Amino acid sequence: MKKTLSFKTMSIRRKLALLSTAIILPFISITILFIFNLNRLAASYDLIVKNITNANEYNTVFKEKMDAVMYQMVARSLSKEEVEEELSMENPDKLIENAGEDFSRMRELTGSGEAKGRIDSILKLLNTLKRRAEEINSTVKISGHYDENMMRLDTDIRIITELIQERISEYIYYESSGMEKTRLEIDRQRYFISNFAIATLVAITILTIYLSVLISGSITAPIDELCRVTEEVKNGNFEARAGLESGAELIELGNSLNSMASQLGTLVDNIKKEQINSRNLELRLLQAQINPHFLYNTLDNILWLSEDDRKEDVASLVTSLSRFFRTTLSGGRDYVPIRDEISHIEAYLEIQQFRYRDIMDYEISIPEKYMDYSIIKMTLQPVVENALYHGLKNKRGKGTIRIGVYESTSELTKSAEGADIFHDIYKIEDGGFYQLVLTVTDDGIGMKEEELLRIRRIADCLEKPSINNSGFGISNVAERLKLNYGVNCGLRYDSEYGKGTRVEIRIPRILYEA
Repeated sequence: MKKTLSFKTMSIRRKLALLSTAIILPFISITILFIFNLNRLAASYDLIVKNITNANEYNTVFKEKMDAVMYQMVARSLSKEEVEEELSMENPDKLIENAGEDFSRMRELTGSGEAKGRIDSILKLLNTLKRRAEEINSTVKISGHYDENMMRLDTDIRIITELIQERISEYIYYESSGMEKTRLEIDRQRYFISNFAIATLVAITILTIYLSVLISGSITAPIDELCRVTEEVKNGNFEARAGLESGAELIELGNSLNSMASQLGTLVDNIKKEQINSRNLELRLLQAQINPHFLYNTLDNILWLSEDDRKEDVASLVTSLSRFFRTTLSGGRDYVPIRDEISHIEAYLEIQQFRYRDIMDYEISIPEKYMDYSIIKMTLQPVVENALYHGLKNKRGKGTIRIGVYESTSELTKSAEGADIFHDIYKIEDGGFYQLVLTVTDDGIGMKEEELLRIRRIADCLEKPSINNSGFGISNVAERLKLNYGVNCGLRYDSEYGKGTRVEIRIPRILYEA
């Protein structure tokens, strides 16, 4: 079924075009009408003026020239050709022919019936004048016809030229009357066009006001609705929706805003869920770190050292325990500088070394230039704890845990969810990004192939830790790294049974901001 285009659903561009047409088209019509009538009447007026001017010239000089040249022909007995050659006077035939052509042209151009009648009479008189002039010309050279020709000059030529002059005066009168009619017509047209223009202007003004109110209302009302919905979305009401029925562009904008609000609502819900999940992970890790066995063993060590009167060792152990818990809590922050994380792991290893001094040694090699970069808190401790309990403790003899760092450039994976957040921070020209790789290496018992595959799947968040909590700390760290940094970051395990294990912790190289 064909959809009809109503004014409401019409685009803003079309509405403004309609308004412009309603204003411009009538003005163009009036202008064209005015110019057409003005040109028509001006042309008619100019034509009359031209005819009167030409007629006036003949009215003043034709009789005088014709009478003079005919008199010289009779008085001096000269032919038409001789009077032109000897006296340089205009040939009477040419005078009559030129007058005939001019008056014939005037007859075609005049619009007055009376004026045409006078021109017809002038043309007949010119023909008669031509015959009388020819009669005189034929006898002027014959002796004895002087008196007869003088009589013809008085009774024929001069009377005819006088009649022609009278008819020219009458023609000018009637043509002047036509000029007055034309002037009156110009006044009438001017009055009509003025009234028509005023009426049209009033109509255009009313129509323009009506269309302006209608169009502005159809634009401002939807914009107000969009502003209202935007304000509600800004205040956290992602259920707000814009219901627009006016303006194709605004309807499309409203639909986009509704879609955006819906997506924002979904995104906020997801972020809240992720935040809750992250907090839960952090809380569970905190609970795992503050486990009773670790605390009880440490307090037992403090008690044993105190009974043995080893005050310096007691002070050192208490200081390490205090530093460990202070860094663990870290004022509720999610991110800490690597300096604090190293301080935290040093405190942990110092505490553990009091208990496992026979089987554990450690080395931390982190250059000062990396200490101010950011890291998620409590990232190293679960990895180091794993190295101690599942690496060194199961090995015969003493082992060493080594912690180091190096820089790497890794290709950015487009599907990384968290990586989008940091994209502008660590993106470089070749499409990759700078990484810091923290390494935890032990020369403990290592892992068999089956156990290595399981721990790798846990580190890749593809498998949950076992029910006895084995691998929970690793799973927790891996999830928090991917949740915050994306799939390019996380844990990577390499191990060989009987030789040891190496863990790489990959994070973006971002300076810590307090």
